[in-house]
Amino acid sequence: MAFMSPRGSLPIPGTPSARAAVAEDGETFTPQPAIALHHQIKEDLFLHLRSGRWPPGFELPPEALLCKHYGVSRGTVRRAVGDLVTEGYIERHRGRGSFVSRPKLESGVVGSYKSFRIIGPPLDPGGRVLACRRVRALKDVASMLGRDAGVSIWQLERVRFTDRVPVSLQTSFIPVDLCSDLSRHDLRARHLVDVLRDEYGVQLASAVEYVEPTVADGYTAKALRIASRTPLFQIERVTSAPDGSVVEYRRAVLRGDVYRYRIELR
Repeated sequence: MAFMSPRGSLPIPGTPSARAAVAEDGETFTPQPAIALHHQIKEDLFLHLRSGRWPPGFELPPEALLCKHYGVSRGTVRRAVGDLVTEGYIERHRGRGSFVSRPKLESGVVGSYKSFRIIGPPLDPGGRVLACRRVRALKDVASMLGRDAGVSIWQLERVRFTDRVPVSLQTSFIPVDLCSDLSRHDLRARHLVDVLRDEYGVQLASAVEYVEPTVADGYTAKALRIASRTPLFQIERVTSAPDGSVVEYRRAVLRGDVYRYRIELR
């Protein structure tokens, strides 16, 4: 879900042009017709925050520059930034501007991966595929995958179901060199992990997962057929192979009215 504009990338923190101009570095924004534009912009801005490109305290470019950069109206930009404000990633200060919030405190669980697990009905295999396409890894996503910007990656977005009820919206980024023809497989009916293992011999050894509460924005609410602002878990996961290389970076939301997480301390 990382998108950039044909007008270039957004400013890099600390540069003199951060509030006056858009830096040109060749990154392009290719919107997907099936995904709401404000949601694509929100996710792109989120990756700027998560990758460290925009550190805590960084002032977002003014609305006029964001509108020019993405080629959208002020209303679209305000909706995207507003969702990030609701989720606690951006702070708005009247008369001063919008700033990246301080990072949340982390509490770790020491022990086996099974000591921290989801409780609820299992997800059905596959799901409704919203996008499965090869894209060029932009800086933010590339940093999550431990790859160089510009390498080919798969961007897979799906709605996942439990007993045919939509419960999760997931976007995965996977290096193309691990699965060169991923799109030819029926990802509507199979678990991604099974396809990677059985078709490409990709072994998964470990994962780091971040879980935090959030609420459904308009796009997510429509995809999951729930009311806006329904409680959700927001999940980020980086999954690695036995050699430590990153196999998948995933961003997802999971319905908090269907699932909960259990932690076992020993």
